[in-house]
Amino acid sequence: MDKILKFLEFSSIDPRLYWRIPNRDGQFVYEIQWRRDERSRWRVRKLGALLWDLSSDESLVPLLEALQIDVYLFEMKLKNSLMQQVTFAHRIVEDARKLLGSDSIDQAIAEQQDFLKQLEVALLKLTQPRPTQAPRPQLRMLKNTQEV
Repeated sequence: MDKILKFLEFSSIDPRLYWRIPNRDGQFVYEIQWRRDERSRWRVRKLGALLWDLSSDESLVPLLEALQIDVYLFEMKLKNSLMQQVTFAHRIVEDARKLLGSDSIDQAIAEQQDFLKQLEVALLKLTQPRPTQAPRPQLRMLKNTQEV
């Protein structure tokens, strides 16, 4: 589930997604909403309730389990939503190939991938601990004295 949530965060075309999921015994239906631009991205509430329970990625599964929501069913619906977006993105790429030419699109994709690799290397360099600096030489002031 963690990998799916990371993929959602960085790859979703939609800024908001919404699902309705029954609890395990089918007695209640819950609304689950994801909002990319919110501090607490996840919101869960019983269908028709006024207030949402807010959640982070880390606390989402425990919240769903506490509400007796079938996490496996939710994961399947989440995957289906992502697959719809992947299919849509693929169609955009294919339409762009027809309009702009495959070579242009392939070059643009390769350049973007190269840029991301360069960015990753630069970020790794910036975030790696720096080696301890070599000690500075001890400088002493010497007076030029002459013996008379």
